[in-house]
Order: sequence, then structure tokens, then C-alpha cells
Amino acid sequence: MRPSQRSSWSVLALVPWLVLGAGCQMSRPVPMMGSAKITSDFESYTLRRVGVLPFSEINKDPMAAHEVGAIETSFHSEFAAATPYDLVPLRAQDLAELLPPDPFREGWYAPATLRTLRERFRLDAILVGTITSRRVVVPQVLGVQLDLVSCETGQTIWSADLQLDASSEETREAIDSWAHGQLGEEHGAKMTLLSPKKFASFAAYQMARLL
Repeated sequence: MRPSQRSSWSVLALVPWLVLGAGCQMSRPVPMMGSAKITSDFESYTLRRVGVLPFSEINKDPMAAHEVGAIETSFHSEFAAATPYDLVPLRAQDLAELLPPDPFREGWYAPATLRTLRERFRLDAILVGTITSRRVVVPQVLGVQLDLVSCETGQTIWSADLQLDASSEETREAIDSWAHGQLGEEHGAKMTLLSPKKFASFAAYQMARLL
């Protein structure tokens, strides 16, 4: 083999290692932005089917139905991918005859209500989402609280809270790491800061990692 050939083969042999090294450098840890509480006996619960209630909101300015629906869709997708549960979306019409007119004020965690949900939809738990803040103009803001409630005991066995504000450097850095590794798009971070849909997806990704 001529020296020039040997040199060419040496370079080619290094290519996979160079690509692997580049891939390792591209992977960035995504900072955790939210917080969660979990009961000490969480592992004792059998959780297979989890019902997802329509998200409520406690904003001063009510959101349009399609905006709330878009956030629900993002959370369903991320939780379905990141958790071992069979998620069952529960529509408002499915719940109309089961829940009080204002369930969040009247306390629909009543044992009878949970038993009905459990029996009708074969659920082990329900996931309750509340949008605590939202601004879709730049810089975007999104706050969400989630509660996982056992249909057997009526206890909240996991609860998480997240508040994202795109004007915060911490939020922007986390989005940049997420977009770099998860989206694989050249301008993913910039698009996330502009797109309410992508911003909601990032929020859902963050909270799914807490469960």
C-alpha cells in the first residue's frame, strides 16, 4: 500500500469517532425549570390508565378554547411519550353529568365522583391541569399546575408546578438546550420563543420529566 493510501485510510478510520465526538458535544443537559411533590407511598399505587381532564385556567383574561386545547394537546403528547401510563383524554361532554357546574370551587374530588370516573372509564388516576398564567405575545409566559389524583383513595399523589417566562435568561437558556437536543433545528430556540405551540411543548416536556 502506498503511503498516500495508508494516510487516506487512517483519516477514514477516524471519521466515526469524530462524528461520535461531535454528537456528544451536541448533547446538552436541559435544566429543570419546575418543581414537584410526590407522596411517600407513591410506589404502592397501581397506575395503568390515567384520565386527563380538560385544562382549566385561572387567568384574569380568559383564553380562547383553541388556545387551551393546543396546550392540552402538547401535554398529552409529551406525557404519553415520557410516562408508562395509558392516557385517556376526557372531554367536557363526557364529564358534564358527572361533575358539579364549577368543580374546582365545589371540590369535585368527592369520593363518589372519583368512583364514578373510575368505573365508567376504568381509570386508576386522573391528571388535573390548571393554566395559572399565559401570555402569547413576546416575551411569552406560561404557568401550569398539575395534580395526579388517585381514583381509589382520592389523594393527590403527585403535584407539579411550572412557571416559564421568556424574558428570563434562565428560561431562554433552558429552551436553547432543549431545542438543540430535542428539536434538532437550526433555529429551534428562536422559533420556540416566538411560537405559542412550541413554547407549550417545551413546558410539557419539562413537566413530564418530573413524573
